[in-house]
Amino acid sequence: MRRIEVRCWVSKTGKRPVKEWIAALDDSAFLKVDKMIGLLRELGRSEALPHTRYLGDNIWELRDRSTGPGYRIYYTWEGNTLVILLAAGTKRSQERDIKIAKRRLIRGI
Repeated sequence: MRRIEVRCWVSKTGKRPVKEWIAALDDSAFLKVDKMIGLLRELGRSEALPHTRYLGDNIWELRDRSTGPGYRIYYTWEGNTLVILLAAGTKRSQERDIKIAKRRLIRGI
């Protein structure tokens, strides 16, 4: 099985908002999010279910299934081995974060 490469979306000014969001998490939250990304990296498209969900418009949601705020990462696939992390947040900010992910995907990877 090929390992999946995971990158963060980069703005035209060089900012990486998802990377910044991850870096600002406390240790416990960081470990949860790191585990989520690790699952995606190791399992790929279909085998990461039930942790992933297709939202449409080439955007997927990676969900933390443990207790807590319900961390979410929104991403897209480029080919079969590259994932671009577009946006991130919690269950509470889900609607806003999905809109951000869609805008970033439209702007380009």
